[in-house]
Amino acid sequence: MRNQADGLCNSILNAVPHAIIALHERRIAFAGGATEAVFGWKPEELIGKTARVLFRTEEEYEKIAGYFYSALERQQTYIEEFPCRHKDGRDIVFMISASRIGETLKEGEIVVTFEDITARKQGEESLHKSEGKYRSLVNNIKLGIFRSTMGPAGRFLEVNPAMEEITGYSRADLLRMNVSDLHVHPEEREVVLEEIATGAGKQAKELNLRKKDGTEIVVSNTEVAVRDDTGQVLYFDGIIGDITERKKAEEQLERSFIDLAETVSRAMATRDPYTAGHQQRVAKLARLVGEKMGLDSDRVRGLYIGGLLHDIGKVSTPESILSKPGKLTEEEWALVRAHAREGYKIVDGTYFPWPVAEMALHHHERLDGSGYPNGISGDKLILEVRILAVCDVVEAMSSFRPYRPARSKEEVLKEIKGGRGTRYDPDVVDIVLQIIESGEFGA
Repeated sequence: MRNQADGLCNSILNAVPHAIIALHERRIAFAGGATEAVFGWKPEELIGKTARVLFRTEEEYEKIAGYFYSALERQQTYIEEFPCRHKDGRDIVFMISASRIGETLKEGEIVVTFEDITARKQGEESLHKSEGKYRSLVNNIKLGIFRSTMGPAGRFLEVNPAMEEITGYSRADLLRMNVSDLHVHPEEREVVLEEIATGAGKQAKELNLRKKDGTEIVVSNTEVAVRDDTGQVLYFDGIIGDITERKKAEEQLERSFIDLAETVSRAMATRDPYTAGHQQRVAKLARLVGEKMGLDSDRVRGLYIGGLLHDIGKVSTPESILSKPGKLTEEEWALVRAHAREGYKIVDGTYFPWPVAEMALHHHERLDGSGYPNGISGDKLILEVRILAVCDVVEAMSSFRPYRPARSKEEVLKEIKGGRGTRYDPDVVDIVLQIIESGEFGA
């Protein structure tokens, strides 16, 4: 019966993938079957040898043995990482688990399990080096990088030095704060998280933040949700860059575009006061329509500038025709219609971040193709052109011209209502009708 028990015990020990060795007075009294796979030594080769054979040097063995036996004198078990050596000379790192059998070391043997953790240690070392490079990058980059908990407030979990520089708060300050504490408009944080939840959160978004000294800055913000295998959000990682100076430069450039367009429009008054005033009123109406249609501020600015310059081609039209009090001949109308192409030639040579040249060329086109100069229709006409076309008609009909009196409000409304969905974009017409009825623009 005892032989059966011993056999079962040996079978179990041999099935364990770690090397199991029993020591008696520092000599190997037993070696499990996995010893050869782990150390390269056959079990029978180790029996009777000192444990020194498993370690790299005599000095290292004595040092390790000192720790090892000292610890086992004080306690029943001992676990530690130790470097060892394979039979072929390779270095191996083991997690060694030792247990003494008996009340004291002298009364029994020590059973030691050697778990090979070399690959894990190499992986940890590689990861550590990688993390070191990553940490160096994070700490030296000029972009603010942070990690926060989930939720609209979002408590800061980690920040890099650039976050301190950008916000004016110390790392200790930030780690006691919520992300929303920095927002000038806290609701912006909720918008960001909503976009992340719908999968759109990787795109940069401009946000307004307040620094520790109260200064407001504009930042470009990108955040992503880090999720577990089930899709549950663990935390958010974010990057911010201070773009305040860039925004100021962009605003100054845009202001310069507007100043230039307004200057050109005013200059045209020296030869044709009707055209100059017309362009300014069309520009204001187009801007109002764009705002009510929900276009972004940049696109609305483009509409305004396009309105200011849409008739610039009339500088090439003879003044005698522009100020002629009587009915125009067909030849004279042909010269007037040529202003669309002439305006395109003038504006197309100047860089604008908006389709100003296209607005100058096509503002007399109609959805049904009945306009000029190209007779294009439908989807070939961009929204800015569709808006400008209606605004141009409304303002022109509402204003006095040397060759005709101003049309009545009823005539203006009849024209755009009659052309709604055929000559003119129906959505634009509906908004212009609302504007006229509300008194925001007089027709």
